[in-house]
Amino acid sequence: MSRQGLRRFAASQEGAITPFALLWLMLTLTVGSLAVDVSNAYRERTQMQDAVDATALGAVYLESDPKISVDEARQRAVAVGQANLGQDASSVITPEDVVFGYYDDTNDTFTTTYTAGEALTRAVKVTAHRDAERNNETPTFMARLAGKFGWTIRTSAIAEAYRPKCLTEGLSANGVIDLQSGNTFKSGFCLYARAYVSLNQNNIFEPGSIVSMPDVNNLDIPASGFSRNDGLAEALRNAFYDLRILNQLSTKIDDLRSGAATMPSYITDPSITTISKSKIDTSEFQPGHVYELSCSGSKAHIDGTTIKDAVIFASCPVVFGNGVALENVIFANTSTSDRSFSAPSGLRLGANDSCASGGGVQILTLGGVGSAAKVEFYGSQIIAARDVNFAAQANGVQGISVIAGGKIDGTSNSTFGHCGSGMDSSFDLQYFRLRA
Repeated sequence: MSRQGLRRFAASQEGAITPFALLWLMLTLTVGSLAVDVSNAYRERTQMQDAVDATALGAVYLESDPKISVDEARQRAVAVGQANLGQDASSVITPEDVVFGYYDDTNDTFTTTYTAGEALTRAVKVTAHRDAERNNETPTFMARLAGKFGWTIRTSAIAEAYRPKCLTEGLSANGVIDLQSGNTFKSGFCLYARAYVSLNQNNIFEPGSIVSMPDVNNLDIPASGFSRNDGLAEALRNAFYDLRILNQLSTKIDDLRSGAATMPSYITDPSITTISKSKIDTSEFQPGHVYELSCSGSKAHIDGTTIKDAVIFASCPVVFGNGVALENVIFANTSTSDRSFSAPSGLRLGANDSCASGGGVQILTLGGVGSAAKVEFYGSQIIAARDVNFAAQANGVQGISVIAGGKIDGTSNSTFGHCGSGMDSSFDLQYFRLRA
């Protein structure tokens, strides 16, 4: 090239943008690469969170089974978490990362120390680690140029086993709960209907009482609305529960009969005595014994005064006479009749003992339950696969749990008291949820 050509080339401004373009290209590639690193870290954290959630729920569920030890529950839950993480996950969640303890609902904290009298539920905390200490940091790509070879990521979850208040003390139905007028629901008492709740008017819901269903817009009340049902608006809430115990009702009855389930402490002789009569006096049920009604007729009629400290099995409709009372009794019936248990008037379930422990009654049936008038409940429970219909004594409900596979058709002018204790003999199943 001539000297003149060199001067023209040196003076030319064509292509001057190229250095800036290269600079911006480098910046774009750098930012893009860092974005890939950050995105990968967030993806990894999400996957780790899913894994600890699954591990925590699995651990607390498995540990609730009395046949599974804490160590076995821990090992099996870790396997679930590692499966969620995929390959090379053995150091991310280890058995030592699964810590059993308790959830303090009052302070919203996890603790490994049990303190009597506090609102604690069984819980587990699981932590996943990707860090330098375990030599398993999440690797980086472009950040390596700045000396950052891995991200430290830790995430945790807490799962607890709990018993929903509505299933512990209150009325719960897969169908409709239909109650009439003039009832008072004390603080803590709960109504749950998977379909909807239907109320008349002049009912009183004290602060702390609960009326729940999957969609509160389905509430059925008269045109007078909330103005004639004091406290109802404040008691309403959306909720959904799978009444799982209904699916295990037949198994629970079979386990009791076969001896697979532990008999209550008031039973001193677990051998089964068969009663072949169709008309039976309460005096034939001796305390501490187990009985089977042979149901020689189409129904079994029980008259008299009080049955105490007994477990009774039946496979036909049972009719209680006026004024019959049960205390410390499990009565299980495999009859599928709509009225597998019925009483014309004055049936008392449980001891009227101001919510003291013991004295309660558990009625289990694959059918339905009906009581025409003045039934009293004291720390007692009905679990029925079908409908439950009752008319309660005005002040005769102090501690009640009714779980119905069908509907619950209730009463008027009654006070539904809440014990909060004394229901320790009730049948229930634990539910499980994540808390953090």
